[in-house]
Amino acid sequence: MNYIPKVIGHRGASATAPENTLAAFELAFQEGADGLECDVRLTTDGQVICMHDADAERVAGTSILVADQSYEQLSELDVGAWKGADFKGTRIPLLSELLGKMRPGKKLLVELKTGQETLKPLFDVIDASSIELKQLAIMVFDPEMVKAIKTQRPDLKVYWLIDVKSNWLGRSQLKLADVLDTLVEIKADGLGLRAHSGIQRDMVKAILDADVDLNIWTVDDAAEARRYASLGVSSITTNCPKAMLAAMLR
Repeated sequence: MNYIPKVIGHRGASATAPENTLAAFELAFQEGADGLECDVRLTTDGQVICMHDADAERVAGTSILVADQSYEQLSELDVGAWKGADFKGTRIPLLSELLGKMRPGKKLLVELKTGQETLKPLFDVIDASSIELKQLAIMVFDPEMVKAIKTQRPDLKVYWLIDVKSNWLGRSQLKLADVLDTLVEIKADGLGLRAHSGIQRDMVKAILDADVDLNIWTVDDAAEARRYASLGVSSITTNCPKAMLAAMLR
């Protein structure tokens, strides 16, 4: 059988279910995902919740800012109805609720959408859970945040995220040597790259040879999924786990 990278449900199985909800996370498992990706933010009362956007306009139809609300206020929002009547009444979950639903051996990638103020509450939630740390990785775009997390909690895996840009020829502007140097400097355990045609075999090999996990996001096209599988990446993140697994198993 050909190599199949780990398949991670992007905000759960969010092509079908409302993103970053327990319904989406459960559906991803039902679709055969090897793990989940979620986004977290901090409420005014110090609760770590699963939410991508800074406001609730897109998922709940209200422009209130997450950072200005308590969890009790945010828990009144319906973040499921926009995905259909079947999901009406779906609420924003706490990260602790998701951790309690994790299955043995499944991975969880937690993308931190806020700053250093979230670290202690995040660590407290993780430490209070029963999840094995080997299942978990924290993801951030800021390399200084990667360094800060690894300094405070060297026992946690941390991935550095990069949104790959292109030049006018469509080639990646990513300078591999710079990326590899930074990964060593900040002690990152993984690298997350936005899916891009400029990600090629030599780049993937160099990253993996540096003993760093390589995750590609967000892959919803069958041909793309097969290409990344052929390159040997560690994992792909997708909104539709079932379809991408089927594509790579062909």
